Amino acid sequence: MNGRRRWMLWAVGAYAGILVVVVAGLLLLYRGARDRLDDALGMRLQGVATTAAQLVDGDRIVDWSFDPVSSTDLLWLTSRLEVIHRDNDLAEIALCDTAAFVLVSTSKRVAWGDQNVFWDTDRGAVDVASKGFPAVSRLYRSGRLFQKSAHAPIVDRHGNVVAVLTVEGNADFFDALATLRQGALATSAAVLVFLAVMGWVLWRIHRSLERAREDLARQEKLAAMGRMTAGIAHEIRNPLGIIRGAGQHLQRLLRDHGIEDETAAFIPEEVDRLDRILTGYLDFGADSDGKTETFDLPPLIRRTVQLLDAELGETGVTVEIETPSCATPCVGDPRRLQQVLMNLLLNARDAMPGGGEISMAVTAPGETLQVSVSDRGAGLGDTPVEKLFEPFWTSKTQGSGLGLAVSRQIVREHGGELTLADRTDGPGCVAVITLPGSASQEPDQRN
Repeated sequence: MNGRRRWMLWAVGAYAGILVVVVAGLLLLYRGARDRLDDALGMRLQGVATTAAQLVDGDRIVDWSFDPVSSTDLLWLTSRLEVIHRDNDLAEIALCDTAAFVLVSTSKRVAWGDQNVFWDTDRGAVDVASKGFPAVSRLYRSGRLFQKSAHAPIVDRHGNVVAVLTVEGNADFFDALATLRQGALATSAAVLVFLAVMGWVLWRIHRSLERAREDLARQEKLAAMGRMTAGIAHEIRNPLGIIRGAGQHLQRLLRDHGIEDETAAFIPEEVDRLDRILTGYLDFGADSDGKTETFDLPPLIRRTVQLLDAELGETGVTVEIETPSCATPCVGDPRRLQQVLMNLLLNARDAMPGGGEISMAVTAPGETLQVSVSDRGAGLGDTPVEKLFEPFWTSKTQGSGLGLAVSRQIVREHGGELTLADRTDGPGCVAVITLPGSASQEPDQRN
């Protein structure tokens, strides 16, 4: 788990670093290109403004301010500036006196004699031009469009600045900037999407490798269990056969003396059950063809509790059984299902070392049957549920770690499912066996 967390942290860090580098690189590229384009546009606008300013007679500014109608030279100047406007694809060429009153506006957006309010956006550059030096405004944005202007001083014969000629770039000039900005944003978004997709793909590959590693470990555990069980099966079955024979002999002796003791009958039956358990361990991980029959669940549960009554009583554990009044027929192998019930009862007992009550209940929701086994122990804690079903994994100091794994396989071979969860009404755990009812399909013999 620590290795996986460390891998995830490294992956997130690497992706964050790549994203920062890419975004920073694109940002630097955009700003550099924007600055270079800004300089080029500024030089162009300043050149146009300076050239157009050569057409203006500074000594006529005062006359144009008082009587523009009779000034034919002002009309000629306006026509020449309009030609420059069209030829250079400009947004505006405006001639204003030093008080910001408009004398010429090629775009006609400001009338003669009106105050040029647009100077307020370029106040710094206008002030420089008013002092006798050509100046270019900063690049600024109006909505999604960029704006930029150049200002050239108009001087009279005495060298005094009497007016300022303003040339404003058309929005089309700045399409390259807008395109560059959109391209940078689109590239950043594409890189982010690409990294996200690659991260998802790598995560899926990592998950697949983890599952493959887990499956390989599980197969190795199953192979080890098979070798171990096969090695000791013969040695276990020999004494089991002797115990079974002794139990049958004891039954005959008691019967000959007129004694019917149900406990004596448990000996050969339990020997047979142990033999089937051993066979189940040998078959674990492979398909198993169990003998099926129709039986009623409550009697099987009561018989299982009776078998473990003495063992549970030694630790102060009692079992409360709740069954429906109607019959609950089930199709399956009662002996193998009894093994599942015994495993769950013993797990519940181990969860309550100081004693307590185990609750068993049989319900029939829909076309299924459910058997629940609840204890009042500590519950599952932080252990993942699927971890509990792994072969050879156990939280007990003693135990093989196969009880739940074998139990789940048996239940699944009956077409059902075995689940574990914490109790919702207090501390403890509840195990639920869900089986198809007798009206449902025959149990699935596949794992």
